[in-house]
Amino acid sequence: MKKTIGDFLLDRLSQIGINTIFGVPGDYNLQFLMQAEKRKDIKFVGNRNELNAAYTADGYARLNGISAILTTYGVGDLSALNGVAGAYAEYVPMICLSGAPPLHSINQRSFLHHTTAEGNYEDVMNCYRSYTVAQARLTPQNAVGEIDRVLKVCKREKRPVYIQIPSDITFFEIDIPDDKLVCSLQMSDSLQLSNLLHGIKERLRHAERPAMLLGNAIDRFGLRELTQELIEKLNIPFATQSAAQAILDQGLLQWVGEYNGGASVRSVLDIIENSDCLIGINVKFTDSNSGYFTQNIPENMINIMPFSTIVGKKVFEDVCAVDLLKSLIKNDLSRQSNLFSSIHKNKKHSWTVEKGKALILNRFWTKMDHFIQENDVIVTDAGTSMRGVRGLALPAGITIINQPLWLSIGYSLPALFGSLMAAPKRRQILFIGDGSFQLTAQEVSAFFAHDLNPIIFLVNNKGYTIERSIMGLYSSFNDIPEWNYHKLFDALSDNKPYSYYQVRTEDELETSLEELENDTLVPRIVEIMIDPFDIPKKVQDSADRIASFNYGKRGLKELDKKVHF
Repeated sequence: MKKTIGDFLLDRLSQIGINTIFGVPGDYNLQFLMQAEKRKDIKFVGNRNELNAAYTADGYARLNGISAILTTYGVGDLSALNGVAGAYAEYVPMICLSGAPPLHSINQRSFLHHTTAEGNYEDVMNCYRSYTVAQARLTPQNAVGEIDRVLKVCKREKRPVYIQIPSDITFFEIDIPDDKLVCSLQMSDSLQLSNLLHGIKERLRHAERPAMLLGNAIDRFGLRELTQELIEKLNIPFATQSAAQAILDQGLLQWVGEYNGGASVRSVLDIIENSDCLIGINVKFTDSNSGYFTQNIPENMINIMPFSTIVGKKVFEDVCAVDLLKSLIKNDLSRQSNLFSSIHKNKKHSWTVEKGKALILNRFWTKMDHFIQENDVIVTDAGTSMRGVRGLALPAGITIINQPLWLSIGYSLPALFGSLMAAPKRRQILFIGDGSFQLTAQEVSAFFAHDLNPIIFLVNNKGYTIERSIMGLYSSFNDIPEWNYHKLFDALSDNKPYSYYQVRTEDELETSLEELENDTLVPRIVEIMIDPFDIPKKVQDSADRIASFNYGKRGLKELDKKVHF
């Protein structure tokens, strides 16, 4: 059977669950776009720039399971690279497609635009090698094998891959296989699995204080339901790292809170660090999720990774987490436990509006505790928004989209566009500061172009609050220009309706939330006016740890007096 290279690639993308490709047209990818335009199973959605496209594809993949982005060679690829690197760090499967110069020009090392005019056609590929798990440059001879190889790696590793499509080959016909692409996982080695299973069972039988710690990307690797089933069957307490917030229902009896090294609540610290059988699921310790490396984890922790398990210093290769969790669930390992009967958890604070009182961040988040509903999608940017959501008592079914490791400011606004394209019927809420918003604001127009209806809380505190709290409280480098955000939304809305509220007091917040609940068919924006020096104590405590780690005792000392609201 014969088919063009472009159509074969589009077929394969459709078969693995991609029905939307995000990106920016460019002269090297137009022929491929012409082929995509003729199809009913897949469509191209343009972004305002390539960086936003990568962020959008990231948000789309969080809910859809996988995504694709299309750029043009060189200028487009490198503009998108920061977003691709974030997806790599956060385990987000993304197919990066690049319209490359014609194959004959690459082979002849021609000096073309969008290159450095040195005949080097490996430089962009080399940039992507650091932030993707597979790469390919298609030719008529290798297209079938390379497309299938790269897509399978993306599905397996849950990280970005990169495919260059020379502009002159997409309409070439090639022989293609009759079968659809199958991305099944390799089964575990039976002996390795058996030995590991026996060891874990013995540890659990003799343990007096077993516990579990959940790390990132559990949902991306399909481990969410199995993990919850195992926790409930074992009936042992579990804590979450920041990247796993709300990955399981926080209403579960066994959930004890967030573990963040020495910055953890004492009861959580005691359960995790004094466990005699600690089981981790894809646990990694970074500066921001370990209280700046103050974790004190038992050396013999059982850390179940997607394709291997680490027990102390011993590594059991070729053991898939899915197989191991299923095997543990099948065994009779249930137990009685009261370790979590009186554990501190995030609890909803009472809210009684104080009329005319200026709104502060702590009170705003208290109200959000009562505003967020079951099954909401919550998108947060780096900064006080991410910190604020981490302190909430979240209901069941919540999906949180953020970048707790990569922490690229501006990520969340385009990511919200992507997540809305993947699940437009779910209520989706964005929390973003004005500093982050100004980096990617142009993507607001996408909500109107595609008739999407997010709720956006834009915290206007005239600058970079996290940076202020770390250093330079009164320094001009932490200030940003003041924008008239209402007029900006007017300019970007294409005369379509939306609701806009500017809030300065508690009763204004209360009124705006009541009104926007009655107007669910349009984008709703709530601009929260906050004092630039309103820095909650938890934010300042975290900032102090960052400053100490980054600059040390001999670093610059601030004379500014910290102000806590």
